[in-house]
Amino acid sequence: MNRRIAGILGLTVALVAGILLAPKPAAAQEQDYYTYVSYWAVPRTQWAAFEKEQAAANGMNQKLVADGTLMAWGNDEIRVHQEDGYTHETWMMANSRANLLKALETEWSTATNASYATVTKHVDYFLNTIAHGGKTSSGASGYMRVAIYQAKPGNAELVEHLLMTQVKPMLDSAISKGTLLMYNIDTQEIHTDPMGAYDLAMLFPDGAAMDKFYADFMEAQKANPAFGQLFGSLTVTEAHRDTLSRAVSYQHQ
Repeated sequence: MNRRIAGILGLTVALVAGILLAPKPAAAQEQDYYTYVSYWAVPRTQWAAFEKEQAAANGMNQKLVADGTLMAWGNDEIRVHQEDGYTHETWMMANSRANLLKALETEWSTATNASYATVTKHVDYFLNTIAHGGKTSSGASGYMRVAIYQAKPGNAELVEHLLMTQVKPMLDSAISKGTLLMYNIDTQEIHTDPMGAYDLAMLFPDGAAMDKFYADFMEAQKANPAFGQLFGSLTVTEAHRDTLSRAVSYQHQ
């Protein structure tokens, strides 16, 4: 047991040393993307009307993809509810701030319709998507799982490096296998929460694909246990949150 602990500690030290000495990760990414996410708390009696209004906007989103303004968009229904939480989610992603804001202003024209006026709570996030993968898809559905992490003060660069060098390759592999339809690794571009927050958004085609992904992930964890320990030491455990939603409509160019 002591030899095992010593081995894990040694690997952890090696990982940290590699992070500190390595060039910055995919700030090295060829292209940053930007994602706008809206969460809505809709009274249960208004769900059908709200979802009908969302569906009516799909044609507008499809045009924005066709003309290159958007790269992807989706409408989600929250499947794991909280007492004071949200019921629905909409999101869109573009390859520049200018295109995302152009799409937002186009969408804004419907912001005063009756179904949106019934919501009891609403919040938006403007995110810098530092890593993204996805395949061309139209009319797809699935399950969106988002894992949210908060880096401890002074550790954001190390957390980002681990996400880009240890987690991103697994996500790219899952995309190639068809286990994932899309993924994003995001930070806040407009900081409405404390600095150092990261989220990992993954869109699965179905529950079986989610099972397969996490089985592969657990095998990778067993092969490299130091990664989980190191990541845990760099993040605030109490700040970790997950969301699960049903993607009822989704498009990726």
